[in-house]
Amino acid sequence: MIFQASQSRRYDRQERGFGLIEIVVSMFLLSLLTIAFLPLLITAMKTTVLSSTIASASQLVSQQLDAVRAVAPNCAAVSAFDDAPVATSGLPGGTVFQPYRLVGACPGAYPGVVSVKAWVTKSGNAKVMAEATTLVYVEKATP
Repeated sequence: MIFQASQSRRYDRQERGFGLIEIVVSMFLLSLLTIAFLPLLITAMKTTVLSSTIASASQLVSQQLDAVRAVAPNCAAVSAFDDAPVATSGLPGGTVFQPYRLVGACPGAYPGVVSVKAWVTKSGNAKVMAEATTLVYVEKATP
């Protein structure tokens, strides 16, 4: 009976809590897990920035097409829209966009439609970030 009591007492002394080695091993495993998720986090951040940039470029293209739809419904006014200066637009992060417009030929008979294409590139880069084409209704050649 004395033998069993001493074994039980010795067992209680050995299981008092976590040791230093166990804590260091668990911290090492947690750091490995964190490092494994780091590339996923970096990729997600890059994708978010690219999506935001493309969304801003698409919004600028939409503004250009809305502006051509707002001009008088005659071919002279729509054609003059092609020659109008286009201002650059920027994002708070420093990305600057350059919008472009291209107005197609006037129709031979009226009423008709004129094709208008708008696209946006990053300033200093020829890569098109967003583009769209629309048809604009024109009633006559001149006002």
